[in-house]
Amino acid sequence: MTPARKKIILDCDPGHDDAVALLLAHGNPDIELLAVTTVVGNQTLEKVTRNALSVATIAGITGVPFAAGCVLPLVRTIETAPSIHGDSGMDGPEQPESAIELDPRHAVDLIIDTVMAHEPGTVTLVPTAGLTNIAMAARKEPRIVERVKEVVLMGGGYHVGNWSAVAEFNIIIDPEAAHIVFNENGPLSWWDWT
Repeated sequence: MTPARKKIILDCDPGHDDAVALLLAHGNPDIELLAVTTVVGNQTLEKVTRNALSVATIAGITGVPFAAGCVLPLVRTIETAPSIHGDSGMDGPEQPESAIELDPRHAVDLIIDTVMAHEPGTVTLVPTAGLTNIAMAARKEPRIVERVKEVVLMGGGYHVGNWSAVAEFNIIIDPEAAHIVFNENGPLSWWDWT
């Protein structure tokens, strides 16, 4: 018997790293990519959303809703990473204009709707950016916390950071959102990216 494909929602801020994450999620036969949401992070929301749609166009990703999310962190001012990812958020390769339309819902609503539409314990949230959208979704619809299978995030570090001596970028750009996600009672694991 073939095991069920892992259902994921990718919450990202492309950047080169998240562009690769999107390609890998789409190309992995063991993953069912349910939705892609974007959030301010490596660059402004407008730029990372454009990047996500451009990557999806290049990769031929169809039938997956894409939605733009939070334009600001919960409390702090925007801190982006142009020194790493450039002014566009993905400087280097030439990107085509997207042939994909954004879902009209806010990313937070797409996350909530997708989790609530599936059986409990079947959807994994995969935030590879700051946790603003995930925290907002948990606050707007608290039932998703117990419904998700797990949250697998890219963020944090042990003893050192990648943005400062002690801070990892995805956590420091919205530590209040990280606080909300880390203190929910749902299953959580993370990739140490440092």
